[in-house]
Amino acid sequence: MHMDALAHQALNYETLLHALGGSEAKAIEAFNHPGIQHCCHEPLSLHIDAYASHLHLDAELLSKAYWFCRPFFEEMDDKTVILGWDSPAWPKMVDSFAYRPRFLYAQGKVQLLSEPSVSVIGTRSPSLEGKKLALQTSQALSKAGFIVTSGLALGIDGVAHKAALATGSPTIAVIGTPLSTAYPPEHADLQAEIARTGVVVTRFAPSTTTQKWHFLLRNRLMSALSVASIVVEDRDGGGAVRQASFALEQKKYLFLYQSSVDNHAFLWPRQFANQSRVFTIKKPEDLPRVLTQAMKDRLSLGKKVQKPVQLDLFSAPSP
Repeated sequence: MHMDALAHQALNYETLLHALGGSEAKAIEAFNHPGIQHCCHEPLSLHIDAYASHLHLDAELLSKAYWFCRPFFEEMDDKTVILGWDSPAWPKMVDSFAYRPRFLYAQGKVQLLSEPSVSVIGTRSPSLEGKKLALQTSQALSKAGFIVTSGLALGIDGVAHKAALATGSPTIAVIGTPLSTAYPPEHADLQAEIARTGVVVTRFAPSTTTQKWHFLLRNRLMSALSVASIVVEDRDGGGAVRQASFALEQKKYLFLYQSSVDNHAFLWPRQFANQSRVFTIKKPEDLPRVLTQAMKDRLSLGKKVQKPVQLDLFSAPSP
């Protein structure tokens, strides 16, 4: 890959992140240091001593980190787009939330990242009913003009992505690994297809060694990119349930199915059901309408929706 100024900035940031033991907060603070702002878009190797002096880091440590990271950036696919905070296509909706990434790496139609999307998420081992709900949810959202966003995992995620593609609509895959990795491997072809027709995005640079906790950062980013999240089906403590918490923390909308709330085998649905900005729906086709109305109400009132709304306020019960 041709290393332009933005690629050098991203590489330099990853070098600092690597040298600082993976602390994003420390890396961002160091990267924004006034003493190195004038040279952050140039190869760090040209300014090792300046970086080391201003940041009180060992020059040899920085050099080793830089030459470890650089080959990964040089080998990036030419179709990879790097987005920084000042990039025109940077999705502004992630700016006000905790754990905002310094750079994003994407393949596909990056403009989709700023369009209204809904996260369709759930367990990796869904029931037949869960798969059916995921399919119908994704279809309903796609037909209503929302972009279906999910995490490319097995189970609900995969069904959601494939259902959107089947309608001829783009979908967004937010992944917890570098773009060069397909995880799970079974979804390598799906990831490639989404990159061609939608967009695959990650906060993790090509030099990143994937850790289990990276997938929670993936879920935080997915929630931030979406206007709402719907948990189709999950277990207590599952990744989708964690994203539900992130959605409420970020003051996004959260949708649950009545079937989940009524399932007394799990505690999580009732934990969320009566909170502000949470909607309980009975049928997938109700989701776009309820969400659209909530967004209109918020816009017209000029303030956030505070009162939890049940589906019964919007439509008649299922027969």
